[in-house]
Amino acid sequence: MIRLPEFREPYLFKLFLIAIYFLLISKNTNYAMKKRLTFLLSGFLTVSSASVFAQAAYFMVYDAKGQVTAKNEYVDIQGSPYVNPNWSKGTFTLANGKTYKDMDIKYDLVKDKMYVMGDNDESIALLDQVRDFSINVPLSGTTVTRHYRTGYANIPSTTNTYYFEVLADGKTQFLKRTSKNILTNKEYNSATATKSFEEITRYYIYKDGKGTAVKKDKKAILAALGNKQSELETYIKAEKLNLKNDADVVTLITYYNTL
Repeated sequence: MIRLPEFREPYLFKLFLIAIYFLLISKNTNYAMKKRLTFLLSGFLTVSSASVFAQAAYFMVYDAKGQVTAKNEYVDIQGSPYVNPNWSKGTFTLANGKTYKDMDIKYDLVKDKMYVMGDNDESIALLDQVRDFSINVPLSGTTVTRHYRTGYANIPSTTNTYYFEVLADGKTQFLKRTSKNILTNKEYNSATATKSFEEITRYYIYKDGKGTAVKKDKKAILAALGNKQSELETYIKAEKLNLKNDADVVTLITYYNTL
């Protein structure tokens, strides 16, 4: 990997990146050169700057002709592929442990990928794996922060690169996996087809390095937890918990981690 010296002035580093950016989008730059420039970007060390361009390496996506692909590839589809269709403030941590705060980010539930906003509102995917991130999402007139994390092994039909929303953290965790698919619908006797996003949500109890898929009901959750059944039953009754509710399951798992 190419190693570059640190720039003493952050604005010089940004100017250097801007120069590479214009070379990448120029029609006079051939595809082979664009590939070399993209590889060059992957060799940047983390440097001091408030901008993500000076903090982490990134890449732009090109089609077969070496042209930058359209900003919005989800055309004529009802709904949004994102957790929030608008850019949201968030914090993320890379695999190397570096954390970046107060960034404009989006989370694509179709591709299971987090993007950072570029200077021209384009979506930029980081070269380094994003280990975990938090994103602020509007909900019922307020804002909630959702936390996502990778690295979970032994969860059915997933790999350790999948993002899970961490609803309850600790030795035993309550995880939520939300994804979206694109559905094509065609009415009977109609020549017109419509597309929409289908949201799929699954829940897991992650304990002792293994994830168990659960329905949100008392029987399934207690079975996944395994032990401390008497204490949990007593607590559920005393606190009048409804385990079909995310918040009440979080309350139960938080209590379970204290036993």
